[in-house]
Amino acid sequence: MNILPETTFQLTADTNISVAENSTYEQLRDKLAEYIEQLISQDFQQFVLLLYKVDVSEHKIRAVLEADLSPDVYKKIAALLIERQQEKIISKKTNKKPVDDDGEEKW
Repeated sequence: MNILPETTFQLTADTNISVAENSTYEQLRDKLAEYIEQLISQDFQQFVLLLYKVDVSEHKIRAVLEADLSPDVYKKIAALLIERQQEKIISKKTNKKPVDDDGEEKW
């Protein structure tokens, strides 16, 4: 199941970054990493809000930040956002309840 297009769509909606619809994982990660670096240096509160919006584990973010202070840290954080967004998409697809539509309104 290829969920990268859905992941790209949702993350670009959440961040307002511009990424081509048919982007590769690496292209999405790199563009997201640039955005994250900008947020951390210019508007840390927006970075925190993004993490909250995507629902990335604070524990995972702390672990990445404590383990790596190189410029690659932004790519690692971007990968966490992509991973979490994909988990949410998969969860929605696997837990989807069938629609019971017999034409009658339900109260």
